[in-house]
Order: sequence, then structure tokens, then C-alpha cells
Amino acid sequence: MKQKNLSRRKFLIQSGVILTVPLFLKHCALANYPRLSGKSGVDPLENSNAEEIFDPILKAINVGITAPNPHNTQAWKFKILSPTEMLLFVDEKRILPVTDPPARQIHIGQGTFLELLKIGANQIGYEAEIKILPDGEYKFEEIGKKPVAKVKLTKSMTKGHALYEFVKARATNRAVYEGDFVTKAEFAKLLELGKAEHSEIKTIVGEKSIEPFKELFFDAMKLESTTYRTSDESRIWFRFNDKEIQTKRDGISLPAQGLSGFIRWMAETFYMGPEPEKFHDKKGLEIFLSRYKEKIDSTKGIVFWKTKTNTQKDWILTGMDYARFHLAVTAVGLKMHPFSQALQEFPEMDKERAKLELLTGVTGKEKVQMIVRLGCSDYRYFTPRRNYKDMLMQTN
Repeated sequence: MKQKNLSRRKFLIQSGVILTVPLFLKHCALANYPRLSGKSGVDPLENSNAEEIFDPILKAINVGITAPNPHNTQAWKFKILSPTEMLLFVDEKRILPVTDPPARQIHIGQGTFLELLKIGANQIGYEAEIKILPDGEYKFEEIGKKPVAKVKLTKSMTKGHALYEFVKARATNRAVYEGDFVTKAEFAKLLELGKAEHSEIKTIVGEKSIEPFKELFFDAMKLESTTYRTSDESRIWFRFNDKEIQTKRDGISLPAQGLSGFIRWMAETFYMGPEPEKFHDKKGLEIFLSRYKEKIDSTKGIVFWKTKTNTQKDWILTGMDYARFHLAVTAVGLKMHPFSQALQEFPEMDKERAKLELLTGVTGKEKVQMIVRLGCSDYRYFTPRRNYKDMLMQTN
């Protein structure tokens, strides 16, 4: 994909780097690995067959772990009760306490997992009975100790799910978008395919309506990126090269942010690193924010999910709606990218969040749970997932 914010010539002049043609072409290539590890990493059910995963609940889990989740922390852990039953817990070691202090976004990520698990179960001929918060809501300090959901699979008279075929192609796309603005007719199709069952979906259509959100999205990202403690939480979850991406198989990275090829190499080599002083380098931050503004400016449509209250159950159920809608977006050939920063509940974000609430018209106990931009892009990258076995809880 064409990178506009920094030219190759400018990079070379500033860095003093001399690249041969073969080396330049090597760094212009995008390392695009399958999402799942093993013999077949694209379709999760094919992966299950290749890895000799036989229990229905494990097959469904293998689909569920392909779900979108905050910072790709994959904060899921499972207690297997039988070949068709499990308990889902938040992995308390994989939460984001600085940027997500109530763990609201982490619980949305629990819902995305549950929706894809349900779709995967349908695909193999099972209905998933999901009981949300079977032991009730819990306090922050109880995260990981009380279950998010209990899942029981039962044989179904039918087999297959209309959205399953889009699971393997679904990916959060953070690149610059191209093409026309999403039309009302396209939004109507999306709302039909990805109908919300628990939250209310609102759409922002047309350039004039989108414009007021752009400055807010940028200011929120800038605030998170320039606030040391929130940015440093991202540093902990950042994977700085292909080796880290493929060995740790979690977290965030430059290719996941829509950055590839030569510019990615330059950024990783000269402007980014695991050391705090390098990660928080002012020049690298300027490059990142410049690129991010391009993404915001390329927005072709906006969608947000609103709930009447703001409970743990609301968070989880909205995540289920979000995952289903993302598959619908994939089905119609569009891409989706969340702007979660302005929704975050850490104190420094209070003013930006209030602005967003004003723009979206929420009142009283209502809450915007997620907001995303839509558009078209040829960029292709799948964030890897850990092996489901690493998420299993030990049973006594």
C-alpha cells in the first residue's frame, strides 16, 4: 500500500542508510502470517482438524479465539467441564488497568469471543447455550476468579452458520481507507446482516456528518500517546519485530497498525524499541500521529454501539453484537477499525469522552460502548493468536 506521510528519499537522507535493491525490496514486502499456529492457520475449523482437536467445545473455542479483542491481549481463560461444556474467565494477567480501569473493553473482548464461539458451534452442528455471569457481576479485584459465562453445547437439527465463511477473512484494518463514502443503502445491508441483539447501533453517514468526529478522534489518540503512563501500557504489549510477533503471538505491532514495508522497517529500526526512552521518543511519536491523522481523514463511515445502562453484562453482550457486525462488514467487502481512545475511562480522557457523548447524543445512564470507522482497503494483515491450550485452566 502506498505510504504518504514520509517519503523513502526523506527517510534515507535523515538516517544515512544505504540499501541495495534486493534489501530494499525485502523490506518493502509485508510479512503476512496465518492467524492460527499449526498445520492450517487460516480456517479455525480446518485448523482444529489438522491439529486433531476433536471435542466440540474445543473446536468452538478455536473459532472463538480469532475474535477481535483490545490490544490483542487475548484475555481469555477456559475451564473445560466436559467435551461440550466450559466456563469462560477473564485472564487477570492480560487486562489493561491503566487505559481500561473498569475492564470494560476487556469484557467487550469476552463478548466477541463468545459470539464467534457460538458461530463456530453452529457451523459444526451445535447450539451454544450461553449463560452470562452465572455467578453474578463481580468486582475488579475478583476478575479471573468468577466466570464471565458458562457455555453448554447441544446437538442441533441444522448445521452451518451464514456468517462463518467470513470468520477466516475478518480482521481489524487500521490502514488508510480509500474509495467512496459508505451509503445509507450499504449501512442498511450491514444492519440487516449484523443485526444487534443487545445494544443499539447508530450510523454516521456522509462527509459532513463525519467531519466533527475527526478532530476528536485525533485528540484522543494524541492524549493517550503523550500521556506517559497510558502510552507505556501499550509499550508493554508492543511486539517490535516479526520474531516477537510470531513467538509471543499476542499484543500490538506496526503491521497490525497498517504500517508495512520500508516505512515499517525504518520505524522499527530507528524510531521504536522496547526501551522506554526509545518507545516514547518524540520524533517517533510525531511520525505515528501523522500517520494516524491520515487514517482518520480517510474515514468513509462511522458506527457506534449504545446501551441504556453501563453494566458488565452490557459490556459482554455489546461485544457479541460487535463481533457479529464485524463479520457482516467483512461479508460486504468493507473494513473496520475501532476508535476506542475517546471512550476510555482514565481521568485524563474525561474531557474528550464528554465531547464524544455530546456528539453521539447519549444522556443519563446511556453509554457508547464502541465506535468504529468504515471504509475500503487492500491492506491485509492478521494478528496472530496463541494456541488455545495455553488458555486452559488446570483442573484439580
